[in-house]
Amino acid sequence: MPNLTEASVTTLAFVKDPSPATGSVPTRVFDVDVSATWCVGSVAHGGYLLCILTDAVIRHQRLVKSAHVDPAHLTSQFFSATVPGKAQVEIKVVSTTKRWTRLDVDLFQWSPDANTSAFTSPTEQRVLRIRSHYLVTTLPEHPEAGVLNYLARPCPLLEHPGAIEMSDGGDEVPAKLRFHEGMRWKVVDTIEASDGSLSWGCWIEMKGGEEVDKLATLVPFFADVAKNGPEMLPAGQRPGPSWYPTMSLSLDFKSKFPLSPSSRAQYGTRTFGLYSTTKSIHDGRHDLTVEVWAGPADLGARKPETREGEDDGDRVARWRREGARLVGVSTQMALAVPLEVNRSRAQRQQSNGSDSSGSEDKKARL
Repeated sequence: MPNLTEASVTTLAFVKDPSPATGSVPTRVFDVDVSATWCVGSVAHGGYLLCILTDAVIRHQRLVKSAHVDPAHLTSQFFSATVPGKAQVEIKVVSTTKRWTRLDVDLFQWSPDANTSAFTSPTEQRVLRIRSHYLVTTLPEHPEAGVLNYLARPCPLLEHPGAIEMSDGGDEVPAKLRFHEGMRWKVVDTIEASDGSLSWGCWIEMKGGEEVDKLATLVPFFADVAKNGPEMLPAGQRPGPSWYPTMSLSLDFKSKFPLSPSSRAQYGTRTFGLYSTTKSIHDGRHDLTVEVWAGPADLGARKPETREGEDDGDRVARWRREGARLVGVSTQMALAVPLEVNRSRAQRQQSNGSDSSGSEDKKARL
């Protein structure tokens, strides 16, 4: 299976010239193949799709030789489910100032056959799947450990990832995540939410060679892979097998990449921590806030160092304060729908494919 970094790579296809009549600006169009692996059931995972958009944004900024190459914030609306196959990302500069570049970023697919590359029939439509807006800037380097700063809040996860016993492979990753073999996670105790919110936390380690400390591209995936609110309810109140499609998501990127280790902290190269909370659930619609943390080690890799005179409490407090770094905070609105809805999407795609099985001449021209 392609790892997440490889599956998120986009390539510049062409540049749409501006229209003199409307005064529009150039639009750069990037091609991508949406992986069938990084899906929930039959539908591409929302966080993975935002990795694709973020990859295109970073490439766009380098192509135009912008001084701003660090994503700082994104807001996205998901209009319809994206399926495996070809897709295009269109990027347009909205405005540029000394400190900020604002970009409109859209993801399109042809429907019903996502592998269509151009208009060939009135039955084919180019569909807007995701509309996003990015703020890009030059983020500052992270302050040295021990220096008071706005990111100095202790990590809300209470277990050091390096000290976790992983001989059993960790906790089960849901099979509906088709990429479940590409990662492992361990659910851990967290601080208690002070406002009564439902909460959940884990450390996730990628198994495909992804270097999570090197690329901001991968942060959106982690921001959208946490357990959803309805799954945090007591066992008797949880819904049956469900799909939780993201309707809208905002993400603040809190750290410059690659992560530059401070004089005291060394970060895991494959592992991020997640702390997610939900305040309300109404008829399946729920909010979700996710904090993404760089951890002081990969899962089961090394125990925290012990300093002279420290007891267990002091050691835990020190690594939570100095050994972890907040790299992203997301908020989203999602739905809870029966998993059969997701499966029916796949059946419709298969039906569309069989209906067009006699159009080999058309496919040969693409």
